[in-house]
Amino acid sequence: MKTTSILASFFIFASMGASAALMEKATPESQGVPSSAIVAWIDACEREFGPDNALHGFVIVRHGHVIAEGTWAPYDTLNKPHMLYSHSKSFTSTAIGFLVDDGKLDLDARVISFFPDKIPQNPSLNLRSMRVRDLLTMNVGASYSDAENKDPFGDWVKAFLANDIDREPGTVFKYDSGATHMLAAIAERVSGMKLMDFLKLRLFDPLGMTSPWSTVSPTGIACGGWGMNMTTRDLSRFGQLYLDKGMWNGRRILSREWVTAATSRQTWSGAIAVTGEDGSDWHQGYGFQFWRCRHNAFRADGAMGQYTIVMPDQDAVVSIHAGLGNMQHEINLVWKHLLPAFGPSALPDDAAAQKALAERCASLKLPMQRGSAPAPALPIAGAKVSKNPLDFKNATIEKTRQGWTLVRPDGFRFAVGDGSWATTTYTFPQNIEILFALVGTRDVAASGAWTAPGVFTVRWYLLGAPQHGKFTVTVPGK
Repeated sequence: MKTTSILASFFIFASMGASAALMEKATPESQGVPSSAIVAWIDACEREFGPDNALHGFVIVRHGHVIAEGTWAPYDTLNKPHMLYSHSKSFTSTAIGFLVDDGKLDLDARVISFFPDKIPQNPSLNLRSMRVRDLLTMNVGASYSDAENKDPFGDWVKAFLANDIDREPGTVFKYDSGATHMLAAIAERVSGMKLMDFLKLRLFDPLGMTSPWSTVSPTGIACGGWGMNMTTRDLSRFGQLYLDKGMWNGRRILSREWVTAATSRQTWSGAIAVTGEDGSDWHQGYGFQFWRCRHNAFRADGAMGQYTIVMPDQDAVVSIHAGLGNMQHEINLVWKHLLPAFGPSALPDDAAAQKALAERCASLKLPMQRGSAPAPALPIAGAKVSKNPLDFKNATIEKTRQGWTLVRPDGFRFAVGDGSWATTTYTFPQNIEILFALVGTRDVAASGAWTAPGVFTVRWYLLGAPQHGKFTVTVPGK
């Protein structure tokens, strides 16, 4: 899955020098960072999260240079798109920024003005007063407006506008993915283009981002608040654009004014937000679909650990894909190990430390399923399968050269590796991505072993997504 030799060769390169182009690779020491600190961070992430709550890939950028990157097999997030969840929101916000820069959109424009064909009869005063900036800051005034859940196969814009807006817009923060879907719908109406096509023209192509794609609503509008997919390398480019206040290789892509506004605190975002000193990176304030962090940093943020953390004081970007639950601890490890490692000047070259980092990054992998029980004679039909995401209830188990194959009664075959990862392409039956739904065609990597007499355990990872887990297959009579 990984280009190990390329990763290894990168880290033993000498300093790229001050004239190196943006996002070229450089040794950590040449950019003022000890390679040993990055190894310590990787070690801490593996030790403190483990295989069932793991990082999938990362890119670390300092002074515009990629100083470290890696991906845990069977994932390849450096080269293959991975789900972003709410990290998508910062891209949707950026589309709004382009339209503001172009003079085509006013943040104080009323939301209903864009959808005269979708507003309810006799709209409330609060709905009529809601502005684009209220969507951006999650201050819409609705206690519940997740239109994709209220009407999953309908018109999410119309369902949003039908909400009871029980508070005055602009006065109360409430995180709301439906608000970002409305921003996507506004961007599409104002630009006359699909959101991802517009971003491709204005953002993805200029930055050399080749991987992005997105799911859409039943009416064909980009989900906006979730649904985007892209590589960790592409996330780091996005972070670098915002770190450089909208500049890219000497070219103005996005206005400094927009970047400053989008990443500044526009509203408080937590119950203890009066001071913002409670140690939570969710209580530091919220901008235009960006979160403020401690240490004067800001971030794009998605469920289960999808991050682009931008540190202006350290001139650094850390982008991460993951599949874990404790997202605050994920940020804490960045603060603990990486933040203090960003020094003020270049360090002496350290070939041994760079080699150790290269080897560490080239060998990243999640553990495969292990077992010690003897395997029964195969094939076996009618085995019972525990809860799983692949619609197995019972299966035939066959032995193959690479491991095993589970065969559903309808003929679907699922490969399971023996001391390796086997990959199967699976098409999920759902066509519309309501929040956290699995849709489309994706690869599933699996490794299995006999963990007890007659019990076959499968560890699986949905490649390009955070979901993972285990299930068991029990031989009849056991």
